[in-house]
Amino acid sequence: MTKAEFDAFAQDYSDIAARNTSFFTDDYSYFGRYRARIVRTIAGDNVGDILDFGCGIGLGVTALREIFTESRIVGCDPSEESLAIARKNEPDCEFSAPDDIPPTQRFDAITAISVFHHIPPQDRDAALRYCCDRLKPGGALFIFEHNPYNPLTQRLVARCPLDVNAILLPPSETVARVRAAGLDNVRSQYCLFFPKALGFLRPLESSLGWLPLGGQYYVWGVRAGFKAGSGA
Repeated sequence: MTKAEFDAFAQDYSDIAARNTSFFTDDYSYFGRYRARIVRTIAGDNVGDILDFGCGIGLGVTALREIFTESRIVGCDPSEESLAIARKNEPDCEFSAPDDIPPTQRFDAITAISVFHHIPPQDRDAALRYCCDRLKPGGALFIFEHNPYNPLTQRLVARCPLDVNAILLPPSETVARVRAAGLDNVRSQYCLFFPKALGFLRPLESSLGWLPLGGQYYVWGVRAGFKAGSGA
């Protein structure tokens, strides 16, 4: 989707996303909290500044704020309509267009949640460089993406108007690009295995990261000096 298309969907984004994933959970905020907890498990609690790259209307920022209560959280997105909604919903957080955040090593952690499949393949390395240029030494980048090996995920992406023109990334591509960007200790895991009908099995998810059946996967890479936790 282009900037103009995201502007057009900004007002209805959360409703469309919630309808498309209603089989998985009745509470769309579940996904944000799930991913934010993964970031905390790996990065720890002592995280100062966090950037949510491609923040949209701020749903991921809300989840990060709830989990990282002492952190300074910034969101950036090219969609001005989305940023306007994010500023209204999260007035205590900072929201900017990407070009307004200088390439200084400010952030302890950067998240990119379901962003890179919207970026044309030829522009993905530049987006990664943008993130890496803004990481502190010892900071970590977390990328969450749809799992193209999951047939149900493929079906949901195909029918979701928010994913028009999306090109899914296999984990191998994401890992290779993050390594090429110069980050260390690059790893990946699958996540989001059980819909609400199987919710009683969700405590098992932390042990299934190797299994390529999750609805999403995540990749993280770190700068020298960062010690990841035991894993999510």
